Amino acid sequence: MEANKFKDLAKTLEQDPKQLEAFKENPVQFLEQVKERPIDNKGVFLTIVIIVGVVLIGSIILGSIIIFRAPDTQNAKVPEFLVSVGSTALGAIVGLLAPTPNK
Repeated sequence: MEANKFKDLAKTLEQDPKQLEAFKENPVQFLEQVKERPIDNKGVFLTIVIIVGVVLIGSIILGSIIIFRAPDTQNAKVPEFLVSVGSTALGAIVGLLAPTPNK
């Protein structure tokens, strides 16, 4: 366990007397229950993925509209802001959906 995780555990135990009592009774069971879970609430995770996905699809659609509505489609330019928003949204989705490494 990393040092910052120990500090977080100590802070949690100091702030919540019930958890401190459970830790004193059976530390091994307490630590098993406190194992890291990346996201406990699946609804929050799903909402974030949907919002980022909508931003990604929106930037693709807007970029396509800009290109195909231009009089000269060969020289049409998509604004840098739109490209950066789309790239960031794509990176966010990849980061959220990539599996976490297990040690």
